[in-house]
Amino acid sequence: MKKSLVVASLLFIGSSALVAAEMGNSWFVGGEFGGMNIDTKIKGSAVIPSESINISAEEKDTTKATYEALKIGKYFEYGRVYGSLAKQNEKDDFSSYTLGVGYDYMFKNKSDFTPFLGVNASYTKAKIDGELYDVLSLDKPKGFNYGVEAGFVYAMSKNLELEMGVRYMKSNIDESFSFSDGTNSANIKIEAENITQYYLGLNYKF
Repeated sequence: MKKSLVVASLLFIGSSALVAAEMGNSWFVGGEFGGMNIDTKIKGSAVIPSESINISAEEKDTTKATYEALKIGKYFEYGRVYGSLAKQNEKDDFSSYTLGVGYDYMFKNKSDFTPFLGVNASYTKAKIDGELYDVLSLDKPKGFNYGVEAGFVYAMSKNLELEMGVRYMKSNIDESFSFSDGTNSANIKIEAENITQYYLGLNYKF
């Protein structure tokens, strides 16, 4: 009787461990490569009474660039958390580094495809090359981003998975210049408003 109880207990423990493993409670490292659209706005104004100048202007633009990222995180029963470090490749004299975190809810099913929906937050430090930006101290915009993401993970093997997704983020990355001598004044502000990323990734679970 005691022997049967011990065997039953071992079988229960073993089956519980197997279920936990199937649910994917494991760490992972991964890489991403993708494209991104950065919607930016430049606002400027100048007042020079002696020259009868009082002007203001606003211009919007979208920078389309590519980026690479490294991720490390952990899967839980119904989701995953991760941290990431991304480098945006230089485009139109603009480049950046981003440190972020995210959480995804995984819609698990019986297929090898697992859709997910999540949220993210990050901090970006950018660099704008150009003599005028440098002189006006507008060359290092920085700020926070936050948003949502969606996609799917495809299990290629027990440890290797392919990932495809898209992110949409609101941003307050900005830098500004102000000048005033009591009579004349000038103000310039560069800011990113929205960032959209679309990517393909590869993860290794261990």
